[in-house]
Amino acid sequence: MTRHSAFDRYREKAQDPIHNIPSAQRKKRGERVWEQEHRGVSYFIPAPLNEKAKDIRASILALAQRHMTTTSSVATALMNYALRDVRLGKVTLEPHPNPRRRKMTLILEDAKEWPQEIPQPLKRAARTTRDFVLTYRWGGDLSAQIKSLAGDHISKGEVVVFLFEHALAEYKNGNCKFRETAITLAQEVSIP
Repeated sequence: MTRHSAFDRYREKAQDPIHNIPSAQRKKRGERVWEQEHRGVSYFIPAPLNEKAKDIRASILALAQRHMTTTSSVATALMNYALRDVRLGKVTLEPHPNPRRRKMTLILEDAKEWPQEIPQPLKRAARTTRDFVLTYRWGGDLSAQIKSLAGDHISKGEVVVFLFEHALAEYKNGNCKFRETAITLAQEVSIP
């Protein structure tokens, strides 16, 4: 049995080594069906409320990290709580004219005290001077309720900021708490 060199076949057909390396293929992104069905709802935040909105976003991120869930689920729970208080009449949204803006400003009123701390998030969000937008994935019903509360005289972003402020203040005061529930995934069986 004769020994063969591993390079004999390359000596017969002289090629550059570069031709033996397979070229990179573009990765397909898939259908992204879930992202299309669960689009995020974005709210433009007026410039005077940018700092409040950044603090709210950081608080929601910290709560999501504490409860090991997504920021959208924490935001949905807080917004549901705040909208429930609006429906019950505990919170009233009173627009007041602001000469520097086209729309009216909003004043939030409610009070109960019992302190509770919201921790700082593990990573701080990048601060920019551009327009600020809050985006969360929640149902169309929450978005419709926010839109109806805002009406034509108040910006939707301002309503979102004040409702989040109310819900976070209630959480800090101990008037509400998060109830964690496990997500149950079920396997479906069908007969073809």
